Amino acid sequence: MSKTDKHPSSSHLPQGSRPAAYKPLDGVVDLSLDTQTKRKEHLLLAASELYVATPSHPRQEQRVFEELFRQLLPETPAAHRLTIARLLAPYGDAPIDCLALLTFDTDAKVAAAALATPLALPEAGLINRAARGPEIVRRAIAARSPLSARVVFALFRHGEAETLRGLLLRDDIELGDDLLDVLAARPEVLAPLASSLARRKALPSAMLFRLFLDLDTTGRMEAIAAAETRTLSELAQKGDPRILSAHFKPAVLKSLVNAALSGGVAVFAAHLAYTLDLPGDVAARIVDDPGGEALVVCLRALGTSDTESGRILVRLLGARLPLDELRVLIRLHETITPRAAMILAQGWRKAPAEETRAPDRPAVHAPLQEGVAHAERRAVGVPAQPGRAGSPLPQRTVRRDAG
Repeated sequence: MSKTDKHPSSSHLPQGSRPAAYKPLDGVVDLSLDTQTKRKEHLLLAASELYVATPSHPRQEQRVFEELFRQLLPETPAAHRLTIARLLAPYGDAPIDCLALLTFDTDAKVAAAALATPLALPEAGLINRAARGPEIVRRAIAARSPLSARVVFALFRHGEAETLRGLLLRDDIELGDDLLDVLAARPEVLAPLASSLARRKALPSAMLFRLFLDLDTTGRMEAIAAAETRTLSELAQKGDPRILSAHFKPAVLKSLVNAALSGGVAVFAAHLAYTLDLPGDVAARIVDDPGGEALVVCLRALGTSDTESGRILVRLLGARLPLDELRVLIRLHETITPRAAMILAQGWRKAPAEETRAPDRPAVHAPLQEGVAHAERRAVGVPAQPGRAGSPLPQRTVRRDAG
C-alpha cells in the first residue's frame, strides 16, 4: 500500500465529509504518540488516512488494506469508525467490502455515513439494513441513487412516513400496486403520505375517497372530481337521473339541521355519524376538519338546501374560517352533485372486516339499489336529542365534549 505524508486532496474528500474537529492525518500523528496499549485502537484510522491520500491503488494494495480493515475494525472505537466511514464514503477507490462492513456497524451514525457513498453496494445488504433500521439508516438508504425495486419495497415496508415522503419526490421511483398494497397495510404511514401520493396521481379512486380527510385541498378536489366521474359513469349505465339526487326523509334532515344550529358540535357530530352511518371518530374529524370540504360533502350527500347548508357552515366554521373561505365552501356545495358526495361519504365508512355491529342489529341505512341512493330512514330511526327517553340515536364514541 502506498504511503505518503501528503494531505488528502479536496477532490477525494469533499467539504462536509469529515467531522468539524477532524484534521487530515490526525490519526497518523496520534499513532506516533500513543502508548503500546492504545496504538492498536488508532491503527485503522491512520491506515485509512494514508489510504485515501492516494487517488487510486493497485489490486494488491486493496487486498492488503481490506485484510487489515477486517482485523482491526473490531478493535477500533466508534468515534474512529465514524471518521473512517466519512473518509471512505466519498473516496472513489474505496474497497466495497470495507464499506459494506461499515454499513452494518452497530453504531447507526457510522452505518449511515458509510451508506452515503456513491459507489454501488450489495443489494442484499441494503435490503437487510432497510428491514433492521434504525430510521437514520433507512434515511441514508433512501437518499442513495439509484435504488433497485427490491430496496424500495423494503423501505416502503419498514420506513417511517418522513423517510418515504422523500422517495415520493423522486422521479426515478415507480409507484406500483405492490407499493400501494404495502402502504394500505400500514395506515399509520399511509395517512400522512396521502397528499404526496395524490400529487403523484398514484392513488386509485377508492383510496382517494377513503383518505379524503388526510388529503390537502388539491387532493380533495381530485377526489371530488373522481367521484363526479364515477357518477357520470353510473348515470350513463343506468340512465336513471334519480342517482343525482339525495333521498332522506325531511324529519331526518330537520333533526340534523337543528342539531347543527342549536345542539352544539358534539350533538351534530353524533347525528351526522348516525345519519350517514359513519364511525364516531370519523364524524368528529369531519366537524373538526379545518378545511371544511368534508363537511360540505356530508351536507350535499344529505341533500340539505343551499340555505340550510350555508347556515350550518357559518355556525360550525365561521369562528375559524375567514369569510372568503366560507364563500368558497358554499360554492363547492352548489357545484358537487349529491350522488358524488354520497360516493365520497361511503368511502369513509368502516370496511366490512372492521364492522362490529351485532348480527341482529339492522343496518343504519338501506343499501344502494340500482345506483340510486335509497338512504331513507325508518320512522323510528329519526335521531333525537341525546338523553331523551327512548332515543334511537346509536351509542357512538365522539371525540368532543358537548358544545
